[in-house]
Amino acid sequence: MMDNIRICRCLIFFLFLLFLAIPPNVHSGDTKAVQVVPDQEKRSSIHTVDGYAYLSENMTIAQSRAAAFATAKRQALEAAKTYIKSKTKVKDFQVEYDMVWSDAEGAVTVLEQKDHGVEGNNRYHVWIKAEVLYDLKSKKPEAHQEAIMNSDAPLTVKVWTDKKRYKMGENIRIFIQGNRDFYARIVDITSGGEIIQLLPNDFRRINFFRGGKVYTIPDKGDRFDLKVAPPYGEDRIVVYASEVSLGEVATNSIGQGLRQYRGLQENLAAETRGINVAGSGTGSDIGAEFYEATWMLTTKE
Repeated sequence: MMDNIRICRCLIFFLFLLFLAIPPNVHSGDTKAVQVVPDQEKRSSIHTVDGYAYLSENMTIAQSRAAAFATAKRQALEAAKTYIKSKTKVKDFQVEYDMVWSDAEGAVTVLEQKDHGVEGNNRYHVWIKAEVLYDLKSKKPEAHQEAIMNSDAPLTVKVWTDKKRYKMGENIRIFIQGNRDFYARIVDITSGGEIIQLLPNDFRRINFFRGGKVYTIPDKGDRFDLKVAPPYGEDRIVVYASEVSLGEVATNSIGQGLRQYRGLQENLAAETRGINVAGSGTGSDIGAEFYEATWMLTTKE
């Protein structure tokens, strides 16, 4: 009898230690996201900056304009580096990770621009909203997925389905989870090339999501099912996410609350990045993290 009591006590103590080993703020429904590896992802920082070039006898107006834009791009790159590092607060994160940036001017994508022309007869002034891509290179690959879902890591939004291959008639369920609060647009790019916006939709208009919470599509409030039907092939579930509200895009209703974007994916991505991060002409810089993740799945008869 005493031996059984000792065994029970040892088992309870072991379970207590196991409970302590589970990372905080991660419940059973969240553990799947830690294991998810996206098929594609893009990390970026979006900034607004002013660029100037002083006039000289050796430069034409066109050359001064080009120099001002080049200066603005360099400033956007430096602003992005500073901004992302300041937002990353995980203990030893920058020791365990390398933030990989391209110093090439061509790595900075200009989303919007304003040409203010010559000011004060001595300088050329431009304003740009620019996106700067970067990547994370883990020095400890085995701990990468868990560390990246920490709320103090760069913005990360995992998207996944319960499996990668589906047959005709099966229902698909999509899950998303962010490491902190975020705004998002979730679309399904079908094997036929259609771009269907799943969230927000006409009946579930949610576009703000709480960090750590797992969201399901379809879910309560939705009036559609994602049932496998022809044409078969590869679908891509894409999540566009940012820490600020996303740009508006024009979509058409196709029934059941769903909406379709009738254009190219690159245009959708560009319009979604039309976020409001700062006004123009102030010389100030305000940044916003942006994250794009793609999950691929295959359907067949």
